[in-house]
Amino acid sequence: MLFVFESLYNSVTPNLFDVLPTSDVQGVLGKKASLPCDIQPLHSDDAVVMVLWFKESDGEPLYSYDIRGRNANQPKLWSSALVFGNRAYFRGGATPAVLMVDNVIAADAGVYRCRVDFRNSPTRNLKVNFTVIIPPSRPIIYDANRRDRTKLIEPYNEGSNVVLKCEVEGGIPRPRVTWYLENVVIDDSYEERQEGITTNTLTFPNVGRQHLNARLVCQASNTNLAPPETKVLILDINLKPITVNILTKEKQVSADKRYEVECKTTGSRPEATVTWWKNNRQLKRMAKNFSENNETLSVLSLVPGVDDDSKYLTCRAENKHIPDSAIEDKWRLNVHYVPIVDLKMGSNLNPDEIKEGDDVYFECTVKANPKTHRLVWFHDNTEIFHNEALGVILSAQSLVLQSVTRAAAGDYTCMAANSEGRGISNPVSLLVRCEYKLI
Repeated sequence: MLFVFESLYNSVTPNLFDVLPTSDVQGVLGKKASLPCDIQPLHSDDAVVMVLWFKESDGEPLYSYDIRGRNANQPKLWSSALVFGNRAYFRGGATPAVLMVDNVIAADAGVYRCRVDFRNSPTRNLKVNFTVIIPPSRPIIYDANRRDRTKLIEPYNEGSNVVLKCEVEGGIPRPRVTWYLENVVIDDSYEERQEGITTNTLTFPNVGRQHLNARLVCQASNTNLAPPETKVLILDINLKPITVNILTKEKQVSADKRYEVECKTTGSRPEATVTWWKNNRQLKRMAKNFSENNETLSVLSLVPGVDDDSKYLTCRAENKHIPDSAIEDKWRLNVHYVPIVDLKMGSNLNPDEIKEGDDVYFECTVKANPKTHRLVWFHDNTEIFHNEALGVILSAQSLVLQSVTRAAAGDYTCMAANSEGRGISNPVSLLVRCEYKLI
């Protein structure tokens, strides 16, 4: 459509243009925008006959809404192919009336003039300062080694510091780059590192169990007219074990009997490594581990020996991914066993030089847990009883034979008994030499 207007009709003097009522409007690149224009007549008996849109101080219109000689519901519309083309449509029935612009482009930004012609009233000119918001790109989250953390990378360790950089390219005006933990702002300090790049570096100290699967969200926004651009990092965390307990701590165990000792640990992620130790020596290939729901049960097959009495059995749980994460539970073994009995002849005696009339003594050494309740002496399997008149003296763990005769010769043993059983010593032979007197 060709418009022919007189110079005064289609232009506004520069001074007048500067003082026109102005509306500030924003639109988002690629979205719809609405440029308002007040077309309400001042008097009820008046009416709009034409609305023209101009850009800057250009004297040629770019859009027209013409109802001269027409029904108000059937206006004649025209849009310049060089500006909006079929992207624009004027809604005269709206309050206020608006020029709708689809698929906004950067070149649409500028100052527009809306001119309204009435049947009886003077022409009205209004100004619209239209700004096009260019959204930023979607954020990228990097770690301290500039690896993209939104891809599959190893978890963080409990207690470590999370250092992340959120980087956003573009955006007019420059976007705000903000870190959220779930829905809570934790860092809104952003800066323009280089031309067109805005960053926010987050230091999130001492991540813990409470942060497992929490969402760290980087959000970039430069307008309320469009949703922000976001990138989400879900925290994957290796966790230390919380508890470890030996479940079957018997008050005492018997030597050479088999026991199934259970140890339970909770809290580790991934599952804890459970090891068993006796004092400082690891017990290998003696336990079976079962894991489920962040818990691990370890069952140790233990056959305690005599030498294990008073030693500590330790169950240790640790997360191999986290240094210094090991925790322990200890059980001091109280091993009951049959008395261990050792018999010796007195150390200052020469077994080969004992003769009739000499005094002989034996020492019976007993190692036992629990303590012995009985100690018995035997001579050639016959029990010996205390008899001072016959020179047989039993005292604590010793046997004294005074003024021995040939009848005292033979094998001697001692036997000690406790609740675990009876222990018999090694035999010690007594030889008694006879002295012959020459007549």
